[in-house]
Amino acid sequence: MGTYQHLKEALERQLSHLTRLPEIPRGTILQLLDKLRQNRFHLVVLGAFKRGKSTLINALLGEALLPTAIVPLTSVVTILTYGEQVKIEVRFHDGSTRLISPPELVNYITERGNPGNRKGVREVEITYPSDYLKDGVCIIDTPGVGSIYSHNTEVAYNYLPYVDAAVFVVTVDPPLSAAEHEFLRDIREYVHKLFFVLNKIDYVEEPERREALEFTRQVLQADLETDQVLIFPLSAKLALEGKHNGHPELLTASHLPEFEEHLRQFLYREKGRVLLLSCLSGALKALTDSTLVLKVERQAASLPLEELEARITQFNRELEGLEKEREMSLLLLEGRLKAVAAAFDADLEAFRRQTTARLGREIEAVFQEKSRLPGDLRQEMEKFLFGALRDLFTGWRRQEIDRLSQTLAETHQEFASRSNAILERLTQLTARIFDFSLRGFAVEETFADKSRFSFRFNEEPVGLEILQMTVTGLLPRALTKGMLLKKLQENVAELVDKHCGRLRWDFHQRLQDIGREFRQSWLARLEETTRSIRQALERARAQRQVSAQQVAARAGELDRSLSKILKAEAELAALRQRLDA
Repeated sequence: MGTYQHLKEALERQLSHLTRLPEIPRGTILQLLDKLRQNRFHLVVLGAFKRGKSTLINALLGEALLPTAIVPLTSVVTILTYGEQVKIEVRFHDGSTRLISPPELVNYITERGNPGNRKGVREVEITYPSDYLKDGVCIIDTPGVGSIYSHNTEVAYNYLPYVDAAVFVVTVDPPLSAAEHEFLRDIREYVHKLFFVLNKIDYVEEPERREALEFTRQVLQADLETDQVLIFPLSAKLALEGKHNGHPELLTASHLPEFEEHLRQFLYREKGRVLLLSCLSGALKALTDSTLVLKVERQAASLPLEELEARITQFNRELEGLEKEREMSLLLLEGRLKAVAAAFDADLEAFRRQTTARLGREIEAVFQEKSRLPGDLRQEMEKFLFGALRDLFTGWRRQEIDRLSQTLAETHQEFASRSNAILERLTQLTARIFDFSLRGFAVEETFADKSRFSFRFNEEPVGLEILQMTVTGLLPRALTKGMLLKKLQENVAELVDKHCGRLRWDFHQRLQDIGREFRQSWLARLEETTRSIRQALERARAQRQVSAQQVAARAGELDRSLSKILKAEAELAALRQRLDA
């Protein structure tokens, strides 16, 4: 990933160096290292059957790893991550796993090798030594959209809230299917992280290519209700051949490099820089804490015992004030989150009432219109009802989550600032009481992405078919129509209530998770710093029981440790400047 990868490697070297310094809490640095190494850019690839999804993934990897030109399995997701050796693990619905060889892959992820998924495969994970994956990209290959809607609706959709970018593959011919249109309407809220690849451009001449590109753009803008649609025309087939066989002219002609560069820049801006800043600021905070602890011990050990005890008493007294402030902050946070939940509930209740009334009126008007036309009245009305419900819920949810996510982000920033301010005061009061200077460092934090709120619109049956079969042929048509209309109106309220309930449950669950994450992170930082200071004071007390020569030797050790930390801090600060640039 170019610059990102270089900065990541540089930071990893710095963190590895810090683990060898006994003065630095090794556990903290190891956690940062693990966070840095395990972080992945989750890139999900979507598209209908025969759009060239697998060929595109193979082109990104530079190797024909995934089977192509085979009818896809409807309920299996394939996950590709980096590994020094090729390893394919099949995971089954019963919890068991099995390692297989690459030639066996077709027996588990294709319809021909595993018809109807009779083997009960949940997902397949492949580790592969590709430089593309080594950069931190984790590629998720989903089943074809058309198949998903007829067999397993949740498979691709469930991955969207947890990915950093999604690539939707379409082709110059044929145009988007009805299933693809439906899927795109469902995922409108993810448009900020959705890219489109217009594949198979090598099949048509340049004028036809331009025409197909413009047509596809208009269709996607209409489906997504936005003019912010990024479409990359390319040929996955030429790209794979160019990479695999070493033909740079084919790779250039494929236009894949332009797409890869844009994707890399997006992933870096969206997640890479945030990750590096988070790990870097965490390391600087660990250095600050270690400096604080070493200076406390250095200064405290030089004090007469009586004066040391007096200053420890003063420290404990002032610390009580900070702990009370911390508790007040947590209470304020609790109240703020409850207010956010109450605001959501109020908005949802207003939406429920308005939607029920609005749909009731629209149902009657549309029913009267369609009842005068030939065709299956029940099917026509169900189609209208579910289409209207989906549009209303999707639009409202997107606007509501945008608004509340902004409120939560502001709340997070406010209380992160409170937490950092308490930590800064703890640092400064300690430095003041024990008479030394120290520069504080605030940990930078970011709020979780709004797309973590997940909601799936379901088209559950409303019972009209059973009703129609019961009354057809037994009652006059006018009465039959009246009963169908009544049943429809009854189900409007039921369906609106049901989907509002699902929205409310998801939001409240996520809000609880956010509150728990806030509290745990803030409490842990303050408690860890306080504990380290107390341990340093205990070591200083112990120094009163040893000889002057031992005290001097320990002071020399502390000075050398402080010098090492100062050097490490300077190196991290230089890396921070590179990151800012």
